Amino acid sequence: MRFFHIADLHLGKKLLGESLLEDQRYILDNVLLEIKKEQPQGILIAGDIYDKSIPSGEAVVLFDSFLERLAEAGLEIFIISGNHDSPERLDFAKNLLAKNKVHIAGGFKGELPHTVLCDEWGELTVWQMPFIKPAVLRPYTEESPETYEEAVSAVLRTAEIDSRKRNILLAHQYVVWQGEKPLPSASEQLSLGGLEQVDASCFDAFDYVALGHIHRPQKIGRPEVRYAGSPLKYSFSEIHHKKAITVVDIEEKGQVSLRKLPLAPLHEMAVLRGTMEELTGEAYREYRSGYYLSVVLTDEQPVEQPVEKLREYFPGLLEFAVDNARTRERKESGLKTEQILLRTPRELFQEFYKKQNHVEMSPAEKRILEEVLQRVGEHVL
Repeated sequence: MRFFHIADLHLGKKLLGESLLEDQRYILDNVLLEIKKEQPQGILIAGDIYDKSIPSGEAVVLFDSFLERLAEAGLEIFIISGNHDSPERLDFAKNLLAKNKVHIAGGFKGELPHTVLCDEWGELTVWQMPFIKPAVLRPYTEESPETYEEAVSAVLRTAEIDSRKRNILLAHQYVVWQGEKPLPSASEQLSLGGLEQVDASCFDAFDYVALGHIHRPQKIGRPEVRYAGSPLKYSFSEIHHKKAITVVDIEEKGQVSLRKLPLAPLHEMAVLRGTMEELTGEAYREYRSGYYLSVVLTDEQPVEQPVEKLREYFPGLLEFAVDNARTRERKESGLKTEQILLRTPRELFQEFYKKQNHVEMSPAEKRILEEVLQRVGEHVL
């Protein structure tokens, strides 16, 4: 039986203020094209469907269209929530959707949902574990787990797993292997402590573990415990990542083979560095279309309106900084490096608010901000 494994779609995400909705639509279309070629029987979508717990209408419409086309292809579709998703919103109409082979596990309800499939080698059970943290177990057990690993272990104990048969698990957790951590990227939200860590040995009963949460594709411990990675690059730290669909072929018990199908994005990402003369010359012509760019200007003498000049050549410019003797001296003296952020005053204030308060501005607070901007004029800020 063949499955596609993907994760961390983050539909509705923006990259430094730039909407990625068209990029996400393009990459989902590519997944559907690969489905036509490879003819899998199922798809495993391991969490973080949306980038926010209250997704935009456009993001919901995009995922709805993707699901409809997956269902038209006759796939068994397995979806779990990630830490970015709202379990309740993801669970909407799940019983109705299950009749059309769309199996959704948004929130933990006291037991691990599972679906039994059959092929020429017998039964194969797909288990779905939505994003688990210790607090979600309180209504369902007398246990009081303090760590994520304790919580995950308690959830797995609710399942009657027949290890003589084939079993797949979907999970969205921070999985490590004997203390060795996965390689992260800057686009993930990870805590610095160890409470979130779950050792891969917790999943020994499963023939394949389809993981989400880490955006770089990689195995954890054995090859069959694997992060699919995000289908798109969501930060400039990921420019060297090779995004792909993981193809999982499971035959008889103990026979699991894995391979990757590369995904080509609508826009690539790159970091350019050089003087204004170098950057606007022929050597960088290929980056003038089809790229999202972070540009570091190295001129020692001030350049008038550098962003405006660079954008004439690079419409995909999203991030700009200056690195020269002056800015390095300021950095060494403890002052902030000179950097022009390509955001509006509105976006800068909202970002500052979130960093200070660890939550987004409420609609009422955004209205107050709009009133202030209108009174003083955005140019003052």
